[in-house]
Amino acid sequence: MLRALKEKLKWLDPFTYVDKFILPKIEAAPKKIQLLVFFASYAALLILVSLITANPPMVFVFLSAVYAYLYFFEKSESVKWSVYLLSAFLFAFVLYNFVLAFLLGSNAPLMIVYSGSMEPTLYRGDIVLLSGSKNFSMGFAALDFAVAGKTLSDFAEVGYSIDASGRLRPSALKISGNEYALDSKGPIVVYYSPLLKRDIIHRGVLLLHASDGNFLITLGDNNNRIDEDCGKTGSAYNCITVNPVSAGSVKGVYLFHVPLIGYAKLLIFDDLPWFFNCLGISFKGKVDLFGCAFSSPDRREALSLMNGF
Repeated sequence: MLRALKEKLKWLDPFTYVDKFILPKIEAAPKKIQLLVFFASYAALLILVSLITANPPMVFVFLSAVYAYLYFFEKSESVKWSVYLLSAFLFAFVLYNFVLAFLLGSNAPLMIVYSGSMEPTLYRGDIVLLSGSKNFSMGFAALDFAVAGKTLSDFAEVGYSIDASGRLRPSALKISGNEYALDSKGPIVVYYSPLLKRDIIHRGVLLLHASDGNFLITLGDNNNRIDEDCGKTGSAYNCITVNPVSAGSVKGVYLFHVPLIGYAKLLIFDDLPWFFNCLGISFKGKVDLFGCAFSSPDRREALSLMNGF
């Protein structure tokens, strides 16, 4: 019975179809055709991965190194592994963009945590599974004016208090003479920051019911400044996003996470490129190379903005 069940379940593995229907035909083809398949796989992967990543040069370096190793050191298995690599990418793409997106109701069902701003809840390299739900359960403020396009300092004053760890952190917003406590247990959400040009995963700490819709005030669990707090001068270098986040633009809500398994991607496509960026910044004489290269991901954003990277 177990053997029969195992035989049926193997058809759920997409690589079963590769092994049974694709590889035998390729391996039976002439060597020139196999070599063409190898390089075609490399070209296809290079194009596809470059289209969905923010760092095409690093993709080129990484894939070139992998395929060079296969070609020179795994000659007998190189064609097979090139087919597996391309197949794995295509299967992952379909799973992410169609299966998970459909089941969870989100166009961005997975995210790798980029920085330490959500510690100790989430750590850099954690992979987070997200729902597309827009039903936010958190403290709220009912406002009789429009919020879209306004900065936080236009209508609110931030109040601070000492938290359990002895740090001074935002704890409330004073709006039109009323004080609204920030919800430290609010939902963890993902939104896109036009300022930083990447997705941010932080906690929603206050929902604004404004005359022009619902907006979120967000804050990282490990941060001492509200994302939308650019200061009275409105300097974009002091905040993560300039305006309150429209509830309708939220890309996903946290469901659960898997610790640290995404760190390899950050190392290859974020940490190494940042080191080379540091070389360029340090040549300008504005920052110390060592301090720049080993700076936190959050400080990297400020350095990149200030130096035009």
